[in-house]
Amino acid sequence: MNPARIEKFARVADALRCPLCGESMALRGRSLRCGRGHSFDVSAKGYVNLMRRAVRDDYDAGFFEARSRILEAGFYRHVLDVLLEALDGAAPAGPVLDAGCGEGYYAKALDLRADVPVIGLDTSRDAIARAARGGNGVCWLVSDVANLPVRDRALGCILNIFTPANYAEFTRALAGGGRLVKIVPGPLHLRELRELAGDRLRHATHSNRRVVEHLERHMVLERRLRARATYEVAPDQVDDLLRMTPLMFGVDTDALPRDRVRSVTVDAELLVAR
Repeated sequence: MNPARIEKFARVADALRCPLCGESMALRGRSLRCGRGHSFDVSAKGYVNLMRRAVRDDYDAGFFEARSRILEAGFYRHVLDVLLEALDGAAPAGPVLDAGCGEGYYAKALDLRADVPVIGLDTSRDAIARAARGGNGVCWLVSDVANLPVRDRALGCILNIFTPANYAEFTRALAGGGRLVKIVPGPLHLRELRELAGDRLRHATHSNRRVVEHLERHMVLERRLRARATYEVAPDQVDDLLRMTPLMFGVDTDALPRDRVRSVTVDAELLVAR
């Protein structure tokens, strides 16, 4: 195994806690171990699985493969740019955690620019295995947002991008002065796909009002930033977009006249809170 895939965890070990007992963790050989003897090996691909049981959901390997192709094609680059600008204005004083990182698009980009360690965490082993491919400096963990394997007040920043939040855990893990950057869909997000699916969708329209109200019950909202762009799409990209968005879960996408989609709008709102 490449030693760098193990050694990078030494940078974050003192910020971690055991998900089973809450004890402090340390890197011993090729494993993260706590004082009570719980041990979690660093895999050959460069990630650590902290979950004893797999989580079953709709986010399978095909979902992440489709999303990776869309991300690599640049459809979310403007969202990443606004995120990086927001973080440049307030450099984190401690490790950054991407909570619900998926295939790691944002965590890997941040790791290339940040002066602090970056941790990517997701319940999906498929996602984390994909994120760790090729080797990189991010410390990848298979773990649960509802039970963060992080000590109290250990993090300088948490990212929560297009995925559910757990504010009790976020506020516990953030250091004083730490920030949460939550990214949610804007009102025009994937509007072309919404129009295509029509009344097949559970929710034809979208509003962030309840999301913002829920966040403000736990944290102080400092800034709201918008990132929106419309892109032309090829037929195979329409297939990937339909495959990779939870918006279409439960919809028979094979029955949709996808040839009508010639462009797609990616609209996001960034909520910066402390």
